[in-house]
Amino acid sequence: MSADAPEAYQVPGDSQATDKLDLAQPFSWHAPEGAQVARGTLWYVLFGVVALGLLALAILVFKSITFAILLVVMIASVVTLTGKTPRTINYGISPKGIYVGDRLHDYSEFRAFGVVQDPGFLSIIVLPVKRFSPGLTLYFDEADGEKIVDMLGARLPLQEVKPDVLEKLIRFIRL
Repeated sequence: MSADAPEAYQVPGDSQATDKLDLAQPFSWHAPEGAQVARGTLWYVLFGVVALGLLALAILVFKSITFAILLVVMIASVVTLTGKTPRTINYGISPKGIYVGDRLHDYSEFRAFGVVQDPGFLSIIVLPVKRFSPGLTLYFDEADGEKIVDMLGARLPLQEVKPDVLEKLIRFIRL
């Protein structure tokens, strides 16, 4: 494992662990597609106040009924999606690439990866080569973390990943 790996995944004095890891063998695991976020009554009240404010702005200030209808559809979508529990996804790493569900992503699509340690979940963000492509997020259990980081580290460089402004906003408003 590289020296840049987070300390949570380094086992002091266990240099044989990475020597025994067979990088030619695929490794798979199951994990939720995201963290389950607890939203209380206050969150829904604040969301309703903001939604009503945006609707009033659309109708009274912009005088746009189509914008108001679009807002209603978006509000209904957010309320529906916040109530869903994350589904479990099959992930896999093999010499061919990264599997998410049944889809194979070749290593040539990515330039690097980084480990994200947030309260409640661990994930890896694999950064794409293409500038405007979204990163691929792989969620995992702490028990599988070292093996996943080692297997990806053998094929892609590890770098520090910081959330962008949109990710920070989404986490702040708990979406």
